[in-house]
Amino acid sequence: MSFIGIVCLGLAMAGGQVARCDFDATRLRTGSYSFRTLVDGKEVGRSRIQISKSADSGNYVFSNVVIGSFSQSWEAVVSPTFDPVLAKLRFGQGSAARSVFELAYKDGRVTGFLTAQKEPSKRREVNETISDDTVDQRVDWAAVMALKEYVEGRESKFNVYDPGTGSSLVTVRIGKSEKTAVPAGSFETVRISYRIDKRSGAETYEVFVTKQAPRFLVREKFPNGSVTELVELAGPTSGMPD
Repeated sequence: MSFIGIVCLGLAMAGGQVARCDFDATRLRTGSYSFRTLVDGKEVGRSRIQISKSADSGNYVFSNVVIGSFSQSWEAVVSPTFDPVLAKLRFGQGSAARSVFELAYKDGRVTGFLTAQKEPSKRREVNETISDDTVDQRVDWAAVMALKEYVEGRESKFNVYDPGTGSSLVTVRIGKSEKTAVPAGSFETVRISYRIDKRSGAETYEVFVTKQAPRFLVREKFPNGSVTELVELAGPTSGMPD
């Protein structure tokens, strides 16, 4: 008898609790990563993702600054097992930037605020319960990279939270190993797809992740057709690429 994969949302033995996926942030390579964003093969922007570990708390800090057509910046802090701690998002850069939301996670709840898209001056308070397997949506791609092992055809599930769409189920499927060429070089990667079932409809993402830990992101395909590709692996204090 064969099984399609392993589902991380199975019931734990004690008290009917939901068991978390075996996320471990130590499986990720910390540092700074520059990406280019392509739409229909044309570069429309750049981004820099930084991943670091806090010496004080032991938590992992993820940040991203995007310039170009999708100008924004965000930050997310998670525990080593990807329990969310905080998240914030801003659209635009410099004096034109505006805060979209700020979230704090604690004891199975998320609190904070979300601004209205058409009326940024209006804020909606956020105060919701979340499941034990929740990951902040800013770092769903990183959680996928932090799974214990990649076995082709294996599936896993967890939830993500975003203040605009609430909690959504994520289904991950491990694909084939392949060599992926990007401006930063050629890497042995694993192709992983994950679908987020949001209230507004399903969104499917595809990431190409280095096969061996500590892992890093090489390429990503988004539901809107855009693609990001790794341009440079740099130190955490380096500036944006030219």
